[in-house]
Amino acid sequence: MEQPTCIYSKQQLSITVSPTASSAAVTLLQNTTYGTNGPKYSHTGQQKKVNHITGPYFFELRVGEEVVGMYCLSERVVQMPVGKVTGFYGRYLAIAPAHSGKGYGSLLKTEAVRYIERTTPAPHVFYSYIEEANARSMQISVKEGFTSLAQLEALVFGRLYPKQDPRVERLPINDRNALLALLTTAYQSYSFVQFNHVYAGQNYFVLRENGEIIAGVQANPVVWRIVDMPGISGKIMLNMLPHLPILKRIINPKEYAFAALEAVYTKPGREQELFPLLESVLAHFQITSALLLLDVNAPLRQLLKSSGKLGILNSLKKNIYTEVMVKLNGLRLEEVKQSPDQPLYTSAFDYT
Repeated sequence: MEQPTCIYSKQQLSITVSPTASSAAVTLLQNTTYGTNGPKYSHTGQQKKVNHITGPYFFELRVGEEVVGMYCLSERVVQMPVGKVTGFYGRYLAIAPAHSGKGYGSLLKTEAVRYIERTTPAPHVFYSYIEEANARSMQISVKEGFTSLAQLEALVFGRLYPKQDPRVERLPINDRNALLALLTTAYQSYSFVQFNHVYAGQNYFVLRENGEIIAGVQANPVVWRIVDMPGISGKIMLNMLPHLPILKRIINPKEYAFAALEAVYTKPGREQELFPLLESVLAHFQITSALLLLDVNAPLRQLLKSSGKLGILNSLKKNIYTEVMVKLNGLRLEEVKQSPDQPLYTSAFDYT
């Protein structure tokens, strides 16, 4: 294991960077609740997930010997209008509750970004998905010079009793290259495209007819613990649905199991086949809902919202929007987003 490198030291405070996360940092993540004015939730499975992050830089903040903060930048190559660009996706900004309000989150993110800027030649781009309601994280990003490039909307597809369509199967590994060719064409008008986690866990599902892929989706099984939801509908979901005989199948706040989706593909003209595919994914994992985080300008978002087929959970939830916050280094805005309505690709691995 590579030894952490100290990049900041002042009195009792120090920040180190390493390609691996310490056990203390993973424990911090396991005890972190995300969200401020919007939904409040905590992740599970961090011990496994930190080992699958692409090109990770784990930054850990210590007071003396105690790990009190963590931030991760994931290095990857993303396809943009200007071509392939090095991107650094920021995630897991966490500060121990006993040390919140001291500016440690801002310090950690600032030093992490400065470290990459010192050690990585331009051009490159930093970006993060931050919920609009997460005022604290938004303030930290703006202070560091990040601006909003796009807005994402969370949509939930759900079925109380999902059924398996016999045309749906997991994609065999021998067909992966053919799939990537389909996805590259399907997302050629998008920016920030990268398929690093497509086929993760061999969980790319396809609907076929006569051997041809008609629809496909990457589905990552995820479990969250939901602490709070905003609004009256949020209170209903948390406090009433879990106690109703049938509707309790929709959501279990203590262990909300769902599939996070990305790399959705449909053959042109066959978009309606996406719905039996998604229902089959739910049946496969024996869950009742799936989450998509989509650019508000993405054609798929328009299709899903106008379909009337998302299900009861999506109609109950309050609209939740996320900002794609970016900081460009050696790039012009038009080189990463051709026009205001060009959609950005979103990764399910990144947003969960």
